[in-house]
Amino acid sequence: MKERTSIFATPTGLSDVSDFKPKAAAPARPSLDQIDQASAGSRFRSREASVDQKSLEGLPSPKRKPMVYRTGRNVVFSAKTTREMVDRFYALAEAKGWKANETFERAVEALEREARSAR
Repeated sequence: MKERTSIFATPTGLSDVSDFKPKAAAPARPSLDQIDQASAGSRFRSREASVDQKSLEGLPSPKRKPMVYRTGRNVVFSAKTTREMVDRFYALAEAKGWKANETFERAVEALEREARSAR
């Protein structure tokens, strides 16, 4: 049975490293132009998305401008709702010139006033 060499043992001889050689240089990659020419000649279909900019005109942008600024408010409130309610919330905030946090605070205050008057 073979025994493992102790890591604390004194080396008995140097290992022969004459067989080790540096790696051969990697073959040069073709340029992007050469790749395009080769793919065009072989009827390769690109997987890149092709977007017609004219078809996107007139559609609302999925991103709305940020409605935040530094106020010292540092707690995040999140709630699930419908797309319609989110759009109504931001339309109201924009129409009044309020930021999202001001709109939320005013809505809570209005609900509190309504609850007090209903008692």
